[in-house]
Amino acid sequence: MKFLLFNDFENLKIIESEMNGDFLVRVRMCGICTGELMDWYVKSKAPYTPGHEIVGEVIKSPIDKFKVGDRVFVHHHAPCLSCEYCKRGEWTACETWRKLKIYPGGFSEIISIPKNIYEVDVLRVPDFVSDEDACLIEPLACSIKAIRKANPNSYDNCAVIGLGFMGLLNSKLLKIFGVRKVIGFDFHDNRRDIAKNWAKIDEVYSPYEFNFNEKFSLIIVGPPTIEAIEFALKLADKASRIILFAPTPPSEFLKLNINYIYFNEISIIPSYSSSHEDTRIALNFISSGLIKPSDLITHKFNFDEINKAFKVARDPKAIKVIINIGGGR
Repeated sequence: MKFLLFNDFENLKIIESEMNGDFLVRVRMCGICTGELMDWYVKSKAPYTPGHEIVGEVIKSPIDKFKVGDRVFVHHHAPCLSCEYCKRGEWTACETWRKLKIYPGGFSEIISIPKNIYEVDVLRVPDFVSDEDACLIEPLACSIKAIRKANPNSYDNCAVIGLGFMGLLNSKLLKIFGVRKVIGFDFHDNRRDIAKNWAKIDEVYSPYEFNFNEKFSLIIVGPPTIEAIEFALKLADKASRIILFAPTPPSEFLKLNINYIYFNEISIIPSYSSSHEDTRIALNFISSGLIKPSDLITHKFNFDEINKAFKVARDPKAIKVIINIGGGR
């Protein structure tokens, strides 16, 4: 079988190898995650096989729950369900969640799924859900986790910083959860237009245009930069929540006025990845027609075009890029 070996953005190779394992899935489609476009992040993992936004077809299963031919969503991690973190519901802090993963990665014709993952977070996909929507269960689940951690209410005045694919999902979910108002910020006209027309948010601005005459009780920061977090702090009202949706490079540090944070009771809350709870909610949202993340797909490539796909994905004009490995349903 063929799989991608990623060394850096100028050195992506498709190579061949045998694949063994108790639970095997033939990948149909896999999306390029925005995290896989962060230089420092992928370089820290290389050489490796990226890809974790997966829909595929079971070709080998040791359990009755899944049959050969079942179309499934596959999460790339799963918790043990029994450690102290899991008992507190902090699933992504679980050591099993962090250590176990699919092999070799989603940009592969066939992947091997560890026992803990296929028992906890492989989900059968309904026939009426497209491959395109099914492979976007994982990123939608990440947004759902962030929104749940934010605990929005109908009085919240919300800001979403960054209106790429994840920012658009965050914006749409805030509207679904019934907040009072959502304002989006992005430097790019095309993304602001999609936020207005697809996510149906109330207002959009370039960060350069905003005069800070309005404060926000809930702010979601998408871009993985210190500048974006500093912008969020300028937008923050008293008793506000700032959700950090992506990590900055480990070499960068944020200077905080703790006195100001304390007396204004501003909460800064990270939201990392998603759990088996979030993926089930995401599949339910898609299956019920509440949200259709595939609307945001701007580019689709075949597996042998993956070098071009990664180049396109790094262009701000691209919203979501997916790779058709063996799908097309």
